[in-house]
Amino acid sequence: MSPVLKIVGAIALVLASFVATLAALDYFRPASAPVVRLIKVEDATYGGNCGRRVGVGNATQFLAKACDGHPSCTVLISVQEIGDPAQGCSKDFNARFVCDGQQPGYNKYIKGEANGSTLSLDCQFPE
Repeated sequence: MSPVLKIVGAIALVLASFVATLAALDYFRPASAPVVRLIKVEDATYGGNCGRRVGVGNATQFLAKACDGHPSCTVLISVQEIGDPAQGCSKDFNARFVCDGQQPGYNKYIKGEANGSTLSLDCQFPE
């Protein structure tokens, strides 16, 4: 066997080994961790459908306390915790939130009397 052929064969073997090693490293590299996005409540209103006597954002602190800084949350809407801004009126619930401050944000709405309903906010799979 000629010396040139031996050198070419050795180089080919080294290159093939190198390419195989790179492929193996890519195959066994762990997948990137999923991005966790966090909720920031911008506004929440209980009874906005009841007219001017209800303050816009009257439930923002209630919802922010439960959800801000979490990737998702589920909250029971409770007139005992929020207060009754318009007695005698069947109150809806509207929430606006963003995920990691990215606009546009998302809205969640509960029609009719929201007291006793469950509201879920989710930054991993927002609707």
